[in-house]
Parts: sequence; structure tokens; C-alpha cells
Amino acid sequence: MLMDTKDLDRLMDELNQLRQSENWTGLAERARECLKSEPDLPLALRALAQALERLGQKDCEYETVMSRLLELKDRVVDTAQRLSQYYLEQGNTVEAVRHLETALEAATAERHYDKIEELWLDMVDLDPHNLDFFFTIAEQLNGIKQRQRAAVLLQMLLPSTEERNDWRNRFRLLRRILEYTPKDQSLREPLVETLRRLHPDSPAMERVLDYTGIRSTRPLPEALAEVELFMNFLPGCYVRHPDWGIGLVKDLNMLDRRVIINFQKKRDHGMDVELAQNVVESLSAEDFRVQRAINPEGLSRMLREDPIGLIKLLLKSYGGALTAKEIKEHLVPALIHVREWSSWWSETSAALRGDKYIAVSGGALKKYVLREEAADDKDELLQRFDATKAPHDKVDQIYTYLRTTKKSDVETEVIRHFSRKIHAIAPSRRSRAERVELWFTNEDLKAYDPDIQSVNRAILDETLQDAAKLGSILQHLRYKSHQWQYAQEIQKTYPAEWPEIFQALLLEPAVQIRDELAAAMEQAGHAARILEVVDQALAHYRTYPPTFIWLAGRILAGEGTNWWEGKISPAVVIERLLLLIDYLTSQAKRREKDEAVWLRKVAGDARELIRKNHYALFKLHIQNADEAVAQSIYRRAMTNEGIDQRTSADLTTIVRARYPTLFAGSAAEGPTVPEGLLCLQSTYDRKRAELRRLIETDLPDVVREIETARKHGDLRENAEYHAAKDKQKLLAAQAAELKESMHIAKVVDPAEVDTSQIGFGVRFRISPSSADTVEEYIMLGPWESDPSRNILSYQAPFAQAFYGKRAGEIVNVELPMHTGQYEILSIDPIPPDLLDEISGREPDSGPEALATAQPSDSGHAADF
Repeated sequence: MLMDTKDLDRLMDELNQLRQSENWTGLAERARECLKSEPDLPLALRALAQALERLGQKDCEYETVMSRLLELKDRVVDTAQRLSQYYLEQGNTVEAVRHLETALEAATAERHYDKIEELWLDMVDLDPHNLDFFFTIAEQLNGIKQRQRAAVLLQMLLPSTEERNDWRNRFRLLRRILEYTPKDQSLREPLVETLRRLHPDSPAMERVLDYTGIRSTRPLPEALAEVELFMNFLPGCYVRHPDWGIGLVKDLNMLDRRVIINFQKKRDHGMDVELAQNVVESLSAEDFRVQRAINPEGLSRMLREDPIGLIKLLLKSYGGALTAKEIKEHLVPALIHVREWSSWWSETSAALRGDKYIAVSGGALKKYVLREEAADDKDELLQRFDATKAPHDKVDQIYTYLRTTKKSDVETEVIRHFSRKIHAIAPSRRSRAERVELWFTNEDLKAYDPDIQSVNRAILDETLQDAAKLGSILQHLRYKSHQWQYAQEIQKTYPAEWPEIFQALLLEPAVQIRDELAAAMEQAGHAARILEVVDQALAHYRTYPPTFIWLAGRILAGEGTNWWEGKISPAVVIERLLLLIDYLTSQAKRREKDEAVWLRKVAGDARELIRKNHYALFKLHIQNADEAVAQSIYRRAMTNEGIDQRTSADLTTIVRARYPTLFAGSAAEGPTVPEGLLCLQSTYDRKRAELRRLIETDLPDVVREIETARKHGDLRENAEYHAAKDKQKLLAAQAAELKESMHIAKVVDPAEVDTSQIGFGVRFRISPSSADTVEEYIMLGPWESDPSRNILSYQAPFAQAFYGKRAGEIVNVELPMHTGQYEILSIDPIPPDLLDEISGREPDSGPEALATAQPSDSGHAADF
């Protein structure tokens, strides 16, 4: 309940009395008591922070309190500065700098000039290299008519650049200072000295200094502008033109303001200096692009002998950061053949991760960044962790560190840093599931450092009080271990009701711990509840697909026979899995994007169960299937929207091998159906365009969606992020399957088709002996197949019965949905207009476009 003004006044008086009496323990206790009912009351938070400081107890609680004040934007300058000091005392320079930046930005916005100078000096001591940040603050001061102050502050950075011999950044500083104080003559000498240092032992530079008058009495801004114009075109310097390539400056005539440049594609080209400044890019002699033009052999040797040095040169030449794809584009094929790239990059990228001057940043599209200063792995890890905004991303980074680091190598400082951050952010998260996830993550850290304190237990207990929300909270926990830990807490909290809760959870879609829930129920004597779930899942497998897939896995593996024995056979389970894959894939077409992604993912889980261990379970149980079930499985495998071509062929081949007599009619003597995947040129072009779209547009787009979604940490469980990740997996699978199909594809020219027998690219007419009718079909490939228009795939069972047959022959067909004798009446080329119509059809999209047969649940289409 919010306090009114009178209550706040009374609390303030009470807290002030405790301060005046220096009763810091009492002040902390009173503040904590107040925060139980008013967790975001700045007055109480400030009192608790002050008490902890005076008591020398600047620990996780202190960090949590101060971080919450900063989130509430309470006295930002003071709060951020104190937090910065706290992190500095903890040895966390990265966080100290980040909070110092926050304080300095706030002080500038609030025009606290004394604070600005104090904070600026602290920043100069901690991080003098970050010129871009200092320039930003200086420009803000300039915007509020504090140019002189900005210039004075920037001058404080000059000594550190001289100590590091960093003449490039020293020149940047002096130039910016001159912008703010154009009449400051004291800048003339350091500017001249810096320019000489940038071009040591350069007679041409000395001539520029003389000609421009920068060493004399000419106005300094005017002289410097002319120096900058000429200094990039000193004889011997390199430039790059977008069309003419790398150029070497041969001569500079300052009087005529002309420069002669020897470009790769335009020799001894004269240009006006002002024009050249706008159309060419100045490069150092060590730049990768220059070296590639003048010393390719040296780069090739460097690639073999010093690959890390080559990558550093490449990064330095292209702004300090490149993705792996961009690195490859610069090196292949100029320096390394594409066939050698994968092995070379695998070794080099592994070595890059251990280099102290290379940072790997970003999400799915990793960037390799060149650091100005060496940093160890721990600093890089903590910097990346602290820069991550979304709590679930922080949790992922924690578990990645624990998973990839030997327990003996786990650093206590890192673990405690993780824990401090969890303590700081957990209480303020709006999502209950996020708070629970953070609570369990911190508990897991205690296995590495027993001195870590638990996050306030009230965070967990509060979520357990609302029985109606338990299932939702548990399903939103992303880690299986967290789901089981939460389920165990449910058991303790609801000693009488937990079996009923567990039973309901078994049917929920996002539960990962069904085995654990069932084991707990069985052990406690609640097997009857499990049997109720089994009956529901078997009878309504379309309603509870994840539960049915879990149950199917146990049935096919021979586990829990007392649950299902006598109710269903493993072969029927396989049949229903195929039906479920078909149904889910079909439904995905009709649903909104997020739900469609989920449906395809569940279909993928069912598909993987069938493929498990190279179809081992499928092969085992098809042996005992009765013929009707085997026929149904065969039909479902052939006509399934959610089964790719290779899986369909594998499944049908296994069934045919076990039951050869069932399909004897489709295996009549005649030419063998060709291997590979036959198609028309137009179809191949469409599929190639589709693959290019997937690789160059759809996948990069979803990567950007993932990166954008990462920033939405406050969205409920960040559904956008998880949907984008699922979409990425789906698109990647589509691209892989399409790429595999294109690898075996063979283009057939219809003009060269042999029409003396039925095969790819013909139109044929048949007449069934049972009726006085004529049926007309076109035989093409699986990509062109459309049973609704009587366009057959040559791989379909019905089409295979006629493959290689000639006009006048009688064909016996015995297929699940197509039986009888047929006479072949005629075989013709496909008419050009009809071929054009087929070729002009819009390509299918989604995984169903890769299936051998088109969807159908009735009629002849199952055999097509």
C-alpha cells in the first residue's frame, strides 16, 4: 500500500533521527522493514544504502539497493558514482567505467559543472582510450555554450596520448580542441609536433608545413585545414579509388593544387586535390588492401605462417570489426582456395578466441573485434555479461560458462560477479518466471562457491502461492533442471494436491520433465493418474501432440509397458506419428506466425523420433506390423506434407523390403526408375532462387530479428526471441534439405525426351479394364508433381508401375489406393502451351515443397 504524504514525512523524521544518533544498524533494520511493503521507495532505499556503507557492509545487498535506485533514476549522478566506486573496490573496472559514464552523462545533462570535472578526471584515470565517449560529452557541453570548458577537459587527455605515443588520437584531440578554441595559439606548437610524428622523416611533410604557414602567424584553423588537405597526398602515400583500385601518389604540386596518382587501372592520373579528397580514400602502406596490391606473396606467406597477424591486419584495415563471412570474402579466393578455407578458418578462429587483442562479440553473426589494449578472457567474459541487458541472456551466458569450463578452472570471482548481478536484478523483474529462473540459477552457483548467499526466498515463495499459475510459470522456465526444481517445490508446498498438479502438467505442451513427473507419481503410488494421461494422449493425440510424442518414445523403446500394453501396438504408434506430422505441418499453414513455428517444431520432434538411430526403432517395429497397418504407414510416408524426400524414400524402402508381396504390382519388370531428382530447367531455376532467398535474405533477416528480440528483455518471457530462434532452425533445415535435393537434381530438356515409352516429360493416356473411360496423366518430377491436375511424380508408386512401358501394353497395378488392369493407349510429348503453364507456376514454400508427394488423404493421390 502506497504511503501518503504524512506517512512519508513521519518516516523521513524517523530515519533522520536514526542518522543523527548514528544508529546505523537501527537505520538498516527500519529501512528493510519499510521496503517489505514498499520495495521501490527511494527514501528507504537511500537510507539502507547509507547504513550499509557506514557499517562496512557493501555486499550483494548494497549492490541490489543501489542498482534499484539507479533503475528508479533517483539522484542518478550520485547513485551511479557510488556504484562505480563500489565496482572499483570489487576489482570490476568494466562496471566501474560503465557507471562512471552514466554519472558523467547525467551530470552533463543536469549541468553540474563541478561534478562534471570530478567525474571526467576519474574517467581519464580509468579509461583514457575511449575518445569517442569523451568527444560525445564535449559536444554536449558545446551545445550548451560551454566550449571553453569542453576544450579544457579535452586537454586533460593529451598527456596520456603522448605517454602511449598515440599520435593519431593526439591529433584528433588537438583538432577538436581547436574547433572549440580557434584563437588558442598555444595549440600551434603541439599540432606541428604531432604532424611531424605522424609523418616522421618526411621532407614532403616539412614542405607542407612551410607552404601552409602553420608554423607562422597564419590563422591556425585555416592553416590546419590546408595541411589536412595536402597531408593525404604526400608522394609515396597510398590511396584507393572505387573504380581504379589502389593508387600510389607520385607528385604533389601545392601551388597548382594538383596531384599525380598511379592507380592500378589508371596510370599517372592527374587530379585536382580538392576533387581527389572527395573521391579517394587514404590508406597506410600497411593496409591490407595496399599489401594485397603490392605484396600478395607476403600476405600469402603471412596466411600460412602468422594467420592471427593476418586477421589483425585485416581488422585494422576495415574499421576494427568483421564477421567471419566478411573475412572470408576478403581472403577467398585472393589468398586461399575455397576448398582450403574451412580447415584453415577452423584452426584460425579457435586461435583467435585465445588472443588477448581479439574480442568475439555479437549474437548469431559473431564479429571479431580488434582491441586497442590486451584483455584477458575473464575481463572479456564479464564485460560481455554486464553489457547484456535481457536477464534470460545473462542466464544463458552463466550456464555456457559453467558448461564449457572445467570445474577446477571456474574462477570464484566470476561466480560471485554472476551472483551479485542476479541479486541486483531479480527482485525488480516483472515476470514471475524470470524471477524464478534467476533464483534457481543463483542456487546452482552455490555449488561452485558455498559462500554465495541465496536470493531472497520470498521471490520463490510468492510464485508458489498462486496454484492457478503454477503450470504457466513452470512451462516458461527454459531449463529442464529449473522445471524439475520448481516441480519439487510444488511437491513441498502442496503435499496433498501435487499428484493432481503433476497429472495436469503431463498434458501441458512446454513441459520438459515428463519422465521425472511420471516417476515421482509412480513411486508415490499414483500410477492410475498416469494411466489416465496415457488414455487421453492416445485417444486425442492431435490435441496433446508433445505428450503423445513423449509417450510414443517410451512405447517404441519398450519402456513403461504396464501403461500401454493391450491398448496400442508400436506399429500403430508409428502410423499415428506420421499422421501427426502430416496434420501439424498442414495446420502450420493456416496459423499465425508464432503458432506456425511451434507446430513445425513439434512436427520436427515427431520426425526425429522416427529417424532416431538411423530408423532403428522403425525397422524393429515394422517387422511385427500387420499388413493393413504396413500399407497405411507406407501411404502416410509417401504422401506426408511434413516428410522430406529422402526420409520418405527411406521409410517406404524399409516397408517394401519387409512386405515385398504387398507392392508386387508396382515392381513389374521394366526399366529402373532413374536415380537422382529429375526436373525441368524452370523448376530448377525456381528452386535455386528459393535457396538463394533462404540463404541471402530469410536467414539474415531472422538473425536480425533475433538480435532485435534480444533487446526486448522486458517483454513477457521474450516470446519474440524464442520464436525467432525456432524460425531460424526451421529455415536452416529448409535450406539444408533444399540444398541436398539440388545437389542430386538433374535438368531434363523436354525436347529430348524419348516418347516411345513412358518416362519423365511425357503425356500418356490409359484406360482401366473395369470402366469404359480414359485417364490422361503427365509424368514429371517430385518438384512439379500436382496430383489434383494429374501431374505425377515419376517416383510415386502409381507412376512407377507405368515407368518404361510402351503404348499397347497392359499394366497390373496393386497399390493400397489403386488396384486393377490398365491399357496404355498413347504416349506423347507434353504440349508446349501446357509445359509453359506448368513451368510458370509459382514455387511452393515451406518444407512441404521438398516432399516427394503432394498432400492427400483420399482417392488416388496417396499412390501419386
